[in-house]
Amino acid sequence: MNMRGAMEAGTTASTSAARQPSRTPTVPLADAVALAASVALILIYSDFWGSPLTGYGEKSADFLRNFYYPAYPLALMLVCMRPGQAVKAVLKSPFLIGLLVLTAATYFWSIAPDLTLRRIPALIFTTLAGVALASRWSWRSLAEILAGSLGALAVLALLLGLLLPDMGRMQELFPGAWRGPWLEKNSLGNIMVQTTACLIAAGVMSPERRKLWFALACISIALVVLSTSKTALVVLILSLGSIGFVAMVKSGPMRAVISTWLAVFGVVAVGVFMVTQTDLFFELLGKDATLTGRTNIWAGIMHQMADHPWRGFGYGAVWDDPALSGPKAWVSFQANFTPANAHSGWLELYISLGLGGVILFALWLLQAWIQGLWAAYVSPGGWLALPLLTSYSVTLLTESVAMNWHELRWVIIIAVSLKLALGDKVRINPALRTTRQAPGPAVPSGRRDRR
Repeated sequence: MNMRGAMEAGTTASTSAARQPSRTPTVPLADAVALAASVALILIYSDFWGSPLTGYGEKSADFLRNFYYPAYPLALMLVCMRPGQAVKAVLKSPFLIGLLVLTAATYFWSIAPDLTLRRIPALIFTTLAGVALASRWSWRSLAEILAGSLGALAVLALLLGLLLPDMGRMQELFPGAWRGPWLEKNSLGNIMVQTTACLIAAGVMSPERRKLWFALACISIALVVLSTSKTALVVLILSLGSIGFVAMVKSGPMRAVISTWLAVFGVVAVGVFMVTQTDLFFELLGKDATLTGRTNIWAGIMHQMADHPWRGFGYGAVWDDPALSGPKAWVSFQANFTPANAHSGWLELYISLGLGGVILFALWLLQAWIQGLWAAYVSPGGWLALPLLTSYSVTLLTESVAMNWHELRWVIIIAVSLKLALGDKVRINPALRTTRQAPGPAVPSGRRDRR
């Protein structure tokens, strides 16, 4: 080809390229809607808006339940986007099904059936939000959605503490302790522990945004410290330890074996330390021997359940029961103060559902732990699942976080457990396993394989 022909060909090619519209990545409308709905669910159940609306406890909070209702249709919409996956996820968790059925059945013997009847749908829709997140997103997407939503709340808490200390820091019970947009410091500490786990998991699974997620993780860790919640700090350390365990087992077969044995030894050592050095353990937690009155509550609950261990007093009925002869009145008499809950997830289940509920919950959590430990070895989901399972399981010991309606922790743990049951099934073109394709127009798979 002569010089003039080459120039004409080049000009023609340039003109053709100029006429072609530029290709820019677009997000499908369904994915955009699902993303917005998922973020809205997380923000609604995080309850970051509740305390500011009530003047941080100065006004009645009864009207706040109305702000949870928009989450119900959002969860339904997400489930309807992937109905098959949602049904499959639930069917793979038979203990959770049994637990929910037993919870609904407590209406028939509840001491406050009107309260139980109102709170069962709230629990079901809160659970449905977790089902929706698990069935709609991959592990990586789920981690980033949680990280982005909770990371924004971490920034909000930081700004409130710095710029509006009257709101962002406690003024009475624990003056100066950071609380962010929540009512008290322990709420900030607990949610920032979960935030840290989600941010680190997102940073590991999404290296292109790693700097952002890890920078936000530094903020959430700082907020745990600023909250002065020693319980949250202990849970954070254990959660970070579980992340370290995942990192070790994924770094090679030999390290996986060593890490497994070290983890077993560590769990046994912590158990022995708690039993033999009880006073020192309580001192580290900043608690007295009664765990700030918790043991008196627990003794009262055990006394109330002695005559009917297999049948509780009804889901969501005990602590709002005004009767002077009800279980709340007797537990308050034995504890010498009026508790708002059992201050233990396990005993909360026991007094509400009976021993059957405790057993079903234990079996469900055991299934999640077995699948979570397996994921630590074989799935990227281990980065997210194991620290969140650790955080939830440890918090269960001293806080009533089991099967709470309208609470983010229940949404997250349901999403994690069901995602562990479902797993990620991503189909990868064999041609893409060893080669990296340059961006460009889509090519049919048959032509791509013949290159």
